[in-house]
Amino acid sequence: MSSKYGGGGRGRRGGSSRGSSRGHRDGSRERAGRGGGNSGSFDLDNASGRHPSHLKGREIGLWYAKFGAVRKKQADRRSRAVVQMDEAREQHIIKLLDSVQNDQSALERPNRDARGSALDGWRQQQMKGGEDREKDKDLEFLLQEIARDVSLDESLKRDLQSKKTHPKYKEMLMFREKLPSYGKKELVRLINSNQVLVVSGETGCGKTTQVTQFILDDHIKRGMGSMCRVVCTQPRRISAISVAERVAAERAEKVGSGNSCGYQIRLQSQLPRRQGSVLYCTTGIILQWLRSDPQLSSISHLVLDEIHERSLHSDVLLTIVKDLLDVRHDLKVVLMSATLNAEKFSKYFDSCPMIHIPGLTFPVEEFLLEDVVEMTRYRPKNQDRRPAWKRGFWQGRHSRPEKEEKEAEYKESWPCYARTLQAKYSESTIAALEMLDGDDKIDLDLILALIRHIVLNDEEGAILVFLPGWDNISSLNDLLMAQQMFRSGRCMHTHAHMKHIHVFKRPPPGVRKIVIATNIAETSITIDDVVFVIDGGKIKETNFDTNNNISTMTAEWVSLANAKQRKGRAGRVCPGKCYHLYNGLRASLLDAYQLPEIMRTPLEELCLQIKILKLGGIAHFLQKALDPPTEKAVNLAIKNLKDLNALDHSENLTALGFHLARLPVEPHIGKLILFGALLGCLDPVLTIAASLSFKDPFFIPLGKEQMADKRRKVLSRNSKSDHLTVVNAFQGWQEAKQHGGRYEREFCWDNFLSANTLQMLHNMKGQFAEHLMHTGFVSSKDPKDPNSNVNSEARVSKIMKINAHILCCRVKVYTKHDGKVCIHPKSVNYEETNFNYTWLIYHLKMRTSSIFLYDCTEVSPFSLLFFGGDITIQKDDDQETIAVDQWIVFRSPARTAHLVKNLKRELDSLLEDKIRKPAPVDWQNHHSKDCAVITAIIDLITTQEMTATTLPMAVADGHVNASSCE
Repeated sequence: MSSKYGGGGRGRRGGSSRGSSRGHRDGSRERAGRGGGNSGSFDLDNASGRHPSHLKGREIGLWYAKFGAVRKKQADRRSRAVVQMDEAREQHIIKLLDSVQNDQSALERPNRDARGSALDGWRQQQMKGGEDREKDKDLEFLLQEIARDVSLDESLKRDLQSKKTHPKYKEMLMFREKLPSYGKKELVRLINSNQVLVVSGETGCGKTTQVTQFILDDHIKRGMGSMCRVVCTQPRRISAISVAERVAAERAEKVGSGNSCGYQIRLQSQLPRRQGSVLYCTTGIILQWLRSDPQLSSISHLVLDEIHERSLHSDVLLTIVKDLLDVRHDLKVVLMSATLNAEKFSKYFDSCPMIHIPGLTFPVEEFLLEDVVEMTRYRPKNQDRRPAWKRGFWQGRHSRPEKEEKEAEYKESWPCYARTLQAKYSESTIAALEMLDGDDKIDLDLILALIRHIVLNDEEGAILVFLPGWDNISSLNDLLMAQQMFRSGRCMHTHAHMKHIHVFKRPPPGVRKIVIATNIAETSITIDDVVFVIDGGKIKETNFDTNNNISTMTAEWVSLANAKQRKGRAGRVCPGKCYHLYNGLRASLLDAYQLPEIMRTPLEELCLQIKILKLGGIAHFLQKALDPPTEKAVNLAIKNLKDLNALDHSENLTALGFHLARLPVEPHIGKLILFGALLGCLDPVLTIAASLSFKDPFFIPLGKEQMADKRRKVLSRNSKSDHLTVVNAFQGWQEAKQHGGRYEREFCWDNFLSANTLQMLHNMKGQFAEHLMHTGFVSSKDPKDPNSNVNSEARVSKIMKINAHILCCRVKVYTKHDGKVCIHPKSVNYEETNFNYTWLIYHLKMRTSSIFLYDCTEVSPFSLLFFGGDITIQKDDDQETIAVDQWIVFRSPARTAHLVKNLKRELDSLLEDKIRKPAPVDWQNHHSKDCAVITAIIDLITTQEMTATTLPMAVADGHVNASSCE
């Protein structure tokens, strides 16, 4: 039975239908392109819609072409909304604009050249001032150069010597001595004699915990402890914390508190002593430090861990460090990687030396798909279908040409490979292989048969199943629940979500634990009692299609690195077995490792970081990366930032760009935060921004998907907005929390909310608000400060109902660039049929089996006019129109259109002034330009329904056409 939840793994996912299109709800956010469009139904003036009978041949085609254009034009004209205002409001805005324009004389409005020179001066002042503020605020721990302290050297030496008699230290030392890395004492010699060293090692060898201690202890023993400040980067927050706690325990200390080991991650830190210390931190923290200390002058040793994962931040940091070594000759750099691509990193750093550390795992026996089919005697249910290698189903699936080439090679090589199998495997097995491998979907029935085989024939031990997404996890769980043997108490099955404590607990004797996981279980979590691994062979991979400016999510074949990590999970406690669900030919064609993130993700946020770190030209810097992104991807990011007004024509940061680069979020979310501060609705906007940049607080227990949907719908309060649903959930949590822990737990349980995620969002909101206060946009670091939330409770005062006869269950949605798209099933708007308007905004657009929109909200025409882009006034067939970005068009009386345009111009001027010279809006002074302009706009937006006499909603063909705008 297939699940209704599709996708999975990291980020938001999508699928093709309610039957298989739910996303992994708690994934971190992925970036995506934005597009928009509109479509309507037509009423034909010609009732029959047929050409006149006297036309012949080519004349018929010309008639249909002309008739179709006329028909569309008529439908478009009828479907456009009318934006107008009553006479009293019109006179009020005229008076407002006159007073604002009189107050701001021509002398006070500098010309463009003057503004440019003023901005240059502002930029230099802000860059310097911003660094000073950041130094004072966050970086006291690191902002000091390394200096020798002889008395401290002796103290550290005595302290280390005394530890050797400490019972806890002696106990931990016995464990450390068993690690493969502990015997590699030549590591210290290599580090001391080389500026860069690559350390490769298998999972479990202890390199992350031991290398940093070797460096520190060596300096302390040589009487140079005060000169040692080791910083080790980790790709994930949880890794930085857990490793720091482990190292502190091995040193018989507490983490932080002025001891030798600590950690720092976003919004949380336990800092060690300033000298003679080891600090574990996320890669992003180092990039933040570089703003204030471009030479990392306070660090003696920089250890970059898990660099084989090729995250965006780690690749950028590698590029920066490579240049930094030319000026920091005393800086020691240790690169720690898995074994598959260690040589690549060594070559990048001028063929620096390498050292390998073996793993601490038991032998693992590996099986391929042909072995699994032979031992289970499994046969695909649909045996009438053509073999996968003959169907050519992969053609056009892949956005990367090299993937297409490998599939073509597979197709060509299969007949020869099949002949080599005849000596060892039965004909029925070979026939089954032809049906199975290369198919677009994972055969869950095969996995079920394999699990049954292990349970009935193998010794005790937990089974870990790797699947690409949440839809597969949910479906396999349903299949297991349908089998009596898995409900009898002999088996305990769950999925590897961090909240599920059963994942880590050993089951009672005689009970088999079955864990279903995505690739999170490759490295992020360790389940100690796993003996059997079933590698589904697929992994969800996000790519960015620069041609269509959209992210894509597909299940691709794993890399050799993924397969090796998965195999290693089976040998932690005893000899194990790993079953790879792909055949030997497929194994020979696997990539060595996944494509680096820098080559498959939008680059806007990265480009801003390059500029704020003063690393030179964007394209020039990125060309120096280990694997540079394409020129097209770089140019698209630069264009998008210029369109956002974050970069000027010379690729310098604008005032807006400077503020966006300082905010630790994607640029569009950063702009949302600034608008929330300026428009007096800070608290709800920060909730939305935190959720979009991290993850929404909802989670979905297996088997309770429909209940979770209903609760989310209730929390939406008919707002037709995923964004406001999160706001409502967050506010409800805060209110429940005020009544005590029991009420908080009940609220989260009843509404399928994660209290940990909500607390993280709360902390992020505080960080955003504090940043806004330091930069001058608000007067308080409290997100709920009344002066920052004058308009937070502004709501639409009247709702205009559409009495349309809806014949289908869901609306049809179109964007300008993609045509028909789908609202993702996790959205509260997925099954909505009674929209008040026909426009949606969205945060994320991703192509999986279809193009899906995530996090969407219904918006009104006036909202689009003021916040949707440039507006122009046109005349179309004696009809006045007002357009947003020249394609979202509304009918409007001429005087209303000009008033709206003038008011929009004043809003843009106000925003520009506030961005250049941040200051809180004085909401007490109703006669100020700030207060007057913003109040007028909010008044128009929240009462617009009374004036929108015709909406662009077509119902003649039985469906509502909702559109999405960028």
